[in-house]
Amino acid sequence: MNNLQLRQKLEAILSCPPNLIGTYTLPNGQTIPAVYMTGAQGVPADWKVQGLEVTMEDSPRRAPVAGVGIVVSRMAWVVMLVNYSGGTNALDEAASRLERAFPDATFSPSPETDVAYGQYRITIPDTQVRSVLKP
Repeated sequence: MNNLQLRQKLEAILSCPPNLIGTYTLPNGQTIPAVYMTGAQGVPADWKVQGLEVTMEDSPRRAPVAGVGIVVSRMAWVVMLVNYSGGTNALDEAASRLERAFPDATFSPSPETDVAYGQYRITIPDTQVRSVLKP
């Protein structure tokens, strides 16, 4: 899976009724879905976000798996869900949808507090094996 395929899959899963994806308001007043692929830079500081923000890294990370006498080199994608609207309904529903779509993903929740928004860090293993290495 490449980064565009992941983005399209996330948008399809989270935008089916009811649409859980929030919005970015750009400096010129235009609004777009709050889905962003981070790379060297994150979401621009002058973009205002409302609702559920979905960010993903633009490239996968290594996620090696040890075997008997070998190491299987796999890749994993990191996705962040942050709920800027408060409450947990959209965040929990989004996590549930992604759980069904990616049953082998790892979910690390951070609950909403008086100083932080509720969020999930989701690590989605890529099913493609890069290589099998001897340790």
